[in-house]
Amino acid sequence: MAMSDRDCRVLQALADARQQHGELAALLDFYHDLYQVQFEAKASLPEPEVPDGPAMRRRLAESVPQLTFDQLGVEPGSFARLVAHIGAVLLRHNPAWPADRHEQPAPSEELLALARELFETWDTLTAPKLDAEGQPGVQPGPGGLPMLAVGFALAPYLQRAAEAILPRLDLSLWTKGYCPICGGRPNLALFEQSRGGRQLICSRCDGSWDYQRVGCPFCGSDKKQTYYRSQDGAHRLYLCPDCHHYLKTVDLRELQRPVYPLVERLVLVGMDLAAQQMSHT
Repeated sequence: MAMSDRDCRVLQALADARQQHGELAALLDFYHDLYQVQFEAKASLPEPEVPDGPAMRRRLAESVPQLTFDQLGVEPGSFARLVAHIGAVLLRHNPAWPADRHEQPAPSEELLALARELFETWDTLTAPKLDAEGQPGVQPGPGGLPMLAVGFALAPYLQRAAEAILPRLDLSLWTKGYCPICGGRPNLALFEQSRGGRQLICSRCDGSWDYQRVGCPFCGSDKKQTYYRSQDGAHRLYLCPDCHHYLKTVDLRELQRPVYPLVERLVLVGMDLAAQQMSHT
């Protein structure tokens, strides 16, 4: 099955961004290859298990995300192949990683167990960090390459589920700062073009939901947040004075082009790096 029109547009937007942001060429080239693999995998996935109407309303009322890991329908064999494919992309774009990153492939059941653990414990994906040469890139955490590849391999399942469930939800019932689909935390926000309301974008499933304009979605603080504005006025970096989380924000009222969160959060990587540096000063 061919990838969706929207996913094709995301890849084109990423290619366009690559032309405009030559300083981010290595990062954007990596994500182009990664998204290609993820989108092709997503196109081949079966329909996810979607809760019925009463169950969805009950979960919304109880502030419980809609998805459980078992609803994703992750099949061990195909998931292991996807993890291997993504692992190859990671290594191809990071040839300087130490040799001990090249672990032997884990058994499929072990990868599935790791995927379940990540689904239940990771609330957001790790933001890019500076590499040894001072360039933004993807860096493995304590779990090394397998955990990083498994996290990226989960994304198509989560995105597929969000695309199926989100249109059926009454999001007026959801006021939390975490995702109503998968429970992930936002790593991007949008100010809507029509009324300037704030919409949060999930870092895990790319789902979106409305959230109050003032306040921190991470800790719930209603204190006024510090923010830094870009020269064109279209982008802001918000910092919470209480929990010190940050949130990149795009003001759609200031842009005359389509905005794809999967691309926009990458071209704003400078804000991630600035926020990370501020948190260590």
